[in-house]
Amino acid sequence: MVEMQVAVDILRLLFFPGIIFMAFCGFLVLFLESRLRTAFYGGSDETRLHSLAAGGRKEDIASAGELAAAALSLAAMGVAGVMLIAVKGDLFSLALLFTAAEMLPLFLLAASGNVDALRVPLFFRAAFYRMVALVCIVVSVSLRFPAAFSPGLESFREEGAFSAVQLWSGTAFGLILASLVCAVLAFCVMLLGRPVCGERPRPGEGGAIGEFYALAAGGAHRAASLLLLVLLFLGYPWDGLYGLLTWAAAALGSALVLTVLRAWLEGRDVLAVRKLQAASISLALLSLALAVAAVVISG
Repeated sequence: MVEMQVAVDILRLLFFPGIIFMAFCGFLVLFLESRLRTAFYGGSDETRLHSLAAGGRKEDIASAGELAAAALSLAAMGVAGVMLIAVKGDLFSLALLFTAAEMLPLFLLAASGNVDALRVPLFFRAAFYRMVALVCIVVSVSLRFPAAFSPGLESFREEGAFSAVQLWSGTAFGLILASLVCAVLAFCVMLLGRPVCGERPRPGEGGAIGEFYALAAGGAHRAASLLLLVLLFLGYPWDGLYGLLTWAAAALGSALVLTVLRAWLEGRDVLAVRKLQAASISLALLSLALAVAAVVISG
């Protein structure tokens, strides 16, 4: 019986809602993003998926460090997908998984010597901003109930973080509402950046195998991030057919808006995207400060 449960857990990690499922959903998002970017800025409509089909030169095979980095990110996002869809664990466990997906590949890539030394500090700063913003958002959302700390995923069944606002009153009501608004804005701005695991290699770096793993890791990260955003602020699917359709429309609409914005940003100056990442941490810190103030005022 124990062996059967272990086998089921392994299949879940690999297929639904694990690594392969999250990567596939991410592929769809990245494919749409690529087509939208072509529509906005013109140029070739060849996507990274198309370029992978052509294969790579034998001497361009990715290093062991690059493959290990992508494998770690894929595994982390697979576990995150299992936790989110199976409603297991809490937000801090998810934050640790996203940290692994962001930071561990950076150190492995730097150690492999296949990343320009000048790019490593930029990658590290961007990843640090994203992770601090995510932790602040997690704490802020966990403080949404009066006199209670609720990071558990179970607390998001059929209701998002904003449902808790009605339990507050007076000045604390305004503070917690402003905190959650800043939290959702910070999360959206954070998602407009690119994680290290999804960073495109420069011409001549990597190869077909390395490109595929980087694309899969970046896609899985995007899918898990969008799913976490939806569940935090919409909750898990609502009861009834009408509720389910409304929830699905809101979730797909949110994902589409962020995908369109991400495609538009791909054609902008890289410096502008880095400034956005700095803005996300500012919004997240403001959200945390407002949430703490609400808790203090409510006594």
